[in-house]
Amino acid sequence: MRTARLSQDDTPLLKARKSNKNHKYFELRENKYYEKTKDMTREEAIRRIDEAVEEKSTELDLSGLELKELPPEILKCTHLRWLHFNNNQITSIPEMIAQLSNLTRLNLSGNQITEISDAIRHLSNLTWLGLSSNKITSIPEYIGQLSRLTGLGLDFNKITSIPEYIGQLSHLTGLYLTENHITSIPKALGQLSNLTQLSLGDNKITSIPEYIGQLGNLTSIVLNNNEITSIPATLGQLSNLEYLNLNNNEITSIPEALGQLSNLRWLDLNNNEITSIPATLGQLSNLEYLNLNNNEITSIPEALGQLSNLTELYLGENQITPVPEALGQLENLRLLDLRKNQITSIPEALGQLSHLTKLYLGENQIIFIPEALGQLGNLRLLDLRKNQITFIPEALGPLSNLTILYLTGNQITFIPEALRRLPKLKIDE
Repeated sequence: MRTARLSQDDTPLLKARKSNKNHKYFELRENKYYEKTKDMTREEAIRRIDEAVEEKSTELDLSGLELKELPPEILKCTHLRWLHFNNNQITSIPEMIAQLSNLTRLNLSGNQITEISDAIRHLSNLTWLGLSSNKITSIPEYIGQLSRLTGLGLDFNKITSIPEYIGQLSHLTGLYLTENHITSIPKALGQLSNLTQLSLGDNKITSIPEYIGQLGNLTSIVLNNNEITSIPATLGQLSNLEYLNLNNNEITSIPEALGQLSNLRWLDLNNNEITSIPATLGQLSNLEYLNLNNNEITSIPEALGQLSNLTELYLGENQITPVPEALGQLENLRLLDLRKNQITSIPEALGQLSHLTKLYLGENQIIFIPEALGQLGNLRLLDLRKNQITFIPEALGPLSNLTILYLTGNQITFIPEALRRLPKLKIDE
C-alpha cells in the first residue's frame, strides 16, 4: 500500500515554526501600526491644542483620540473653559489639570479612570463634571467643595454609595448615577433644593426615602431596575415632575397621591407587582405615556378615560377581564396594548379612537370583534392572535391604512375580501 509522502513544509515541526514566524511577523506589524496610530492621534491632539491657543478658544475637543495621557501642551490654553477628553484611555486624572483653573465644564467620560483625584478640588469654577463610563468605586469628600457644580455625571461606574457631603452641592440641578452598585439614597440628597434631574436607574436601591418629596424642582426621576418595594406618598408633592420611571422593581401599589402630579407627562411602572390602578390617576391631565405592562392588575378604572392627552397606554400581561367603555374617550390615543390578559370582549367604544395606529389584543379569550373597529381609519397594526375568534366582520374592510394583521392561533373561517385586497396589508394567519 502506497503511503503519501509528506512535503518538508508539511511536517508538524515546520508548520509550528512557520506559524510562529507568521505570528511574530503580524505581531511586529501590529505594534508598528499601533505606534503609528499613537503618534497620529497625539499629533492630532497637539494640532488641536495649537489651534485653540492661536484662536484663544474657550473650548477644546480631544475626545476619541485613544490618548493614554493628557498632553502637557494643554497648559498653553489659558482661555480654556470647556475641555472634552472623553472616550480616551487614561487610567487616572492628571495632577496638572488643577492648573486649568478657569475650566467650567470637564468631560472625562469613557476612559478607564479608577478614582477621582485630588486635582479636581482645585477646579472651583466647574459647573459640569462628566465621569461616566469609567471604573470609579467611590465619590471623594472634596467633590462637596465644588460649590458651583450644576451637573455631575457618574453613570456606568462601580460606585457603591452616595456620600452625605453630596448635599453640599447647593447649585446641583442634575445628578446622574445610573448603573452603579448603590443600595440606598442618603438623607443629604433632600438638601439639593435646585435638583431637577435625578437618575439612579440600574442599581440595588430598596426604597425611596420620603424626603425626596421635598425636592420641589424635580422634573425627572429615573429609578428603574432597582429593588424598590413601595412609592412614598410624598412624591405627590413634586408639582413640577414630568417624567417618572420606576419600571422593573418590586412595587406592589400606586399611592393615590400620585394623582396630584399635575405636570406629569410620562409614567412607567412596567414589570412590577401592582394589583390595582387608583382612580386618582385620571387626574393626570398632562399624561402622554402610561406603562403598566407586566403587573397583576385585574381591572381598569373608568377614570382613566379622563386622560385626554394620553397617546400610549400599555396594560399588557396583567389579569384584566373587563375593558371599560370609558377608554373610548381617549381621543389622542395612538397605541393601546391589552395583550396577554383575560379579556373576553371588546367594547364598541374603542371604535371612537380615531387617532389609534396600533391595537394589541393578542393572547386573550376574545370571541367576537365589534364592527365599530372598522371606524379606526388610521389603524396600521391590529394584533388578534391567540384568541377564540372565528370570523372577521365585513365592517373591517375599509381599514385602508392597515399594514399588519395578526390572526394566528384562532379558528377563523372568514376574512373579508376587501381586507385581502389591501395592497400594503400583510396577514399573518
